[in-house]
Amino acid sequence: MKRLIRYLLILPPALLCCIAVILSHQKKAPAADLIRAATESDRSAWLMLQGWHGELLQSRAVTIPYEITEIYAEYAALQTRQRLPLMQYAGKHGIVYTYQLEDSGLYAELLTADGILIGAQCYQPGEGRTLDLHGRNIS
Repeated sequence: MKRLIRYLLILPPALLCCIAVILSHQKKAPAADLIRAATESDRSAWLMLQGWHGELLQSRAVTIPYEITEIYAEYAALQTRQRLPLMQYAGKHGIVYTYQLEDSGLYAELLTADGILIGAQCYQPGEGRTLDLHGRNIS
């Protein structure tokens, strides 16, 4: 009887310790690769990696919407396909940087928040066409 009581007193804490050790050693999902875009050199380097070289024309402050409207849905879907964390920044303030891309007639907009690239698109002014950063039509 004493042996049974001893096991009942020792077993639960021992099981909890085992579970804690197992959980602490499980592999965690890798964090999303965040792209630094805090400085002009960060943004220019990222554009170059995409095969573009451009001149910064302007920047403007924006607020990323909480709700996805019909108009915003296409933009949000593009950012998801490009693996950019736009929706994680819903409701926060950001900055849109507009670049004129050399030798293409295109413009690029890079959306940043907290120094991280969270959205990007290309477009041809006056045509209403939106492109991903590889120059593929999305609208």
